[in-house]
Amino acid sequence: MPAVSPDIAFCLKRVGQDRASWDTLVVSGAADTPVAADVVWAVWTDLERWPVWSPLHRSVTRASTAELTAGATFEQQLSLGFPVGTTSQHVTIDLLEPARRASWSGDGNGLKSCHLWSFTPSPDGGTHVSNVEVFSGFTAAMLRPLAARRWNRQFQAAVDGLIRSAAGERTDAPG
Repeated sequence: MPAVSPDIAFCLKRVGQDRASWDTLVVSGAADTPVAADVVWAVWTDLERWPVWSPLHRSVTRASTAELTAGATFEQQLSLGFPVGTTSQHVTIDLLEPARRASWSGDGNGLKSCHLWSFTPSPDGGTHVSNVEVFSGFTAAMLRPLAARRWNRQFQAAVDGLIRSAAGERTDAPG
């Protein structure tokens, strides 16, 4: 069995599991960029612009404090495709380490979830960007065969889009 990334392990723990099982859906995307973590973070924290770079998002609106902190809330409208379609979620950030990681969790309708974005600086000044969500419960087991591949592609596309947007924000970028 392949090793589980620290980000997936973090989310598994948050949903009360030591490892993925029959009732777990793990969705992720990750990539490395030469862009510094603080630059990627600055683009990521502009929540209202997520639809510009994330194919999952139709809209994102801050519902609380102007500053992004643990406890901050936002509304996101997601286009997840069949069988979920377009859905709105009220999110409360429960872990925020600026320029490092942000997470939110949920528990409702028999489904537990944990979402984690992480920004790990690399020795060369770049960043490893990771976007992980773990779902646990009978509903996750039902969704996995219908949505896992597409959601993984969408999570990867969100990481890639964030990196492209951050590269465009770099102060040392040509142009």
